[in-house]
Amino acid sequence: MPDGAALPDWSRLTIGDRFGITLRLVPAAQREQLLGKSASTYSRYEQGMDIPLTVVATLSAETEIPLDWIVSGRAMDRRTSSADAAPAPARSDGDDVPIQKLAFKAAAGNGALMLDDGSSYVNFPRVVLHQHGVAPGHARLMQASGESMRETISDGDLMLVDVSPAATQIADGKIYVFSVGNEAYVKRLKRSGDDVIMIADNRDMFPPETVPKELPLRIYGRVKWAGRGL
Repeated sequence: MPDGAALPDWSRLTIGDRFGITLRLVPAAQREQLLGKSASTYSRYEQGMDIPLTVVATLSAETEIPLDWIVSGRAMDRRTSSADAAPAPARSDGDDVPIQKLAFKAAAGNGALMLDDGSSYVNFPRVVLHQHGVAPGHARLMQASGESMRETISDGDLMLVDVSPAATQIADGKIYVFSVGNEAYVKRLKRSGDDVIMIADNRDMFPPETVPKELPLRIYGRVKWAGRGL
């Protein structure tokens, strides 16, 4: 893929195929240091296993292959990756949409999730928003922390969160960003009568818990994507 060459329509291939093709632009000796993954992990990604967006975005930035092409395979011009964070909203080019990446802390007292100073904007593939029914104005990006949702969401994964009013209504078993009192969580929620149950996917370490009725529950949004649809 010479610099400036147009990228072909390879939408017929899988994202694993396109990831593997792009990965080969990086010398083998540099891949583990660049992406922080082993050769066996890359092999799993190429076979269609879920690929964290953080890994795809890093590969896109290094190779200057658009993140949107790796995700969708649509024909487009090769250009500098638009996945890099910027301190202010970037201009959309039609294929990518500037989405705010949030850093959160739990606010004392009312449990509200407060925007921290570490927020930035990331140009995110429009095709991913469309595939998962998230309007650009209601899309936010957050980085997962902790092990409670392993293996669905790993520590450090980038999550696409729908913050529309409809997304704050509990659909049993879906994954939400929410706070209980002054503690913030990313877990599944389920109603059981008058109770709301918090459910982790890593249940050996985090058994289901009922949200205490004496503490305020605030749902910020629903996680729609973290390298794959949720």
